[in-house]
Amino acid sequence: MKALRNLWVVFVVGLLGATDVEVEAKISGYEYSDYENLEDSTQLFDLSAGTTKYVSLSVTLPKKLDKDHYLLRLRVMDKNTEALTKEIKLAVEPARNGVDIADVVFSPGTTVKAGKSLLTTVLLENYGDKDQKDVKVTVAIPELGASVSEFVDVVKTDDHNVDYEDVPEMFLPIPITAKEGEYDATVTANYDEYETVTKTFKIKILGNEQFQQTDKLVLAVGPESQNVAAGSTATYAIALTNAGSTSKAYLLEATAGSDWATTTLSDGLVVLEPGKNKVVYMDVKTSPSATAGEHVASVTIKAGSDALQSLSFKANVAGAIAPAATGVDFNLRNGLEIALIVLVVVLVIVGLVIGFSRLKKDGDEEGKSYY
Repeated sequence: MKALRNLWVVFVVGLLGATDVEVEAKISGYEYSDYENLEDSTQLFDLSAGTTKYVSLSVTLPKKLDKDHYLLRLRVMDKNTEALTKEIKLAVEPARNGVDIADVVFSPGTTVKAGKSLLTTVLLENYGDKDQKDVKVTVAIPELGASVSEFVDVVKTDDHNVDYEDVPEMFLPIPITAKEGEYDATVTANYDEYETVTKTFKIKILGNEQFQQTDKLVLAVGPESQNVAAGSTATYAIALTNAGSTSKAYLLEATAGSDWATTTLSDGLVVLEPGKNKVVYMDVKTSPSATAGEHVASVTIKAGSDALQSLSFKANVAGAIAPAATGVDFNLRNGLEIALIVLVVVLVIVGLVIGFSRLKKDGDEEGKSYY
């Protein structure tokens, strides 16, 4: 009989009939019987005279059960009659091939920061009858596409049914851009060519603040305030940069008081891939009758239905100018675009320098306390 087999069938013949009958099956002599009982019993039943009744009992043989001979003791009992006992001799032997993951230890624990490594120590047990060569042990977080593997031999000794083997320490690198949250970490052992055993654990990843820019929008504007004559047009420029990790669509809406000006945007919808930028122009055409003084026009930037930011631009309206002086100088747009792109590049470079400086500082402070 091999370990882990667990089905027994018992039949009872009723000669004189009986009530409140119970059938019990038990194997004794197991060292850990306080924690794993090798026994089973039926519910009470009645047995009519001259009839045969079949009952099924299940006893699971644990992996640690020594290779040896055991007695399966069957007892048929009622309230007052002496128990009927039948003993069946069993020759128990281990499974031919059997490997399990006995224990897994994570360091510094089940919480790790993005950009660090998760040190994993795995203990295998061989409860089979054969040595296992080149057992492949893999630790992975499938959602992040991160994995690491080691090969180990699990050799069975002559005097034990179960033997253990430590797997060399494995460092699982956590991507620095991983989002904060809880992930499934799997530990898998592949053995005997086609056999696999897997255990799953929950790992919490803390986001690295220097790289959490999934939805980050960088804006640069210029100029924010202009002097404009009544009846003429002022042009404002807005540079949008997608500093996140996914493509984004941005919707722009411009407004101004209808009593003094009308607004026009060069683009109302801007779609940007990660790291790309675009300059959008807002033309504010003032009314010839616009009141002299400071007026405000605004631009709202949305992603879907969410308003990301609202920008305000000032126009200092003076008296009306001669018709020859009206119109927009195309060179002004070119100059604004160049200046804004330069400003965006500077902002991105400064952000990267600060980010890597903080990252280096974190690494110096933490030293080897994170894996």
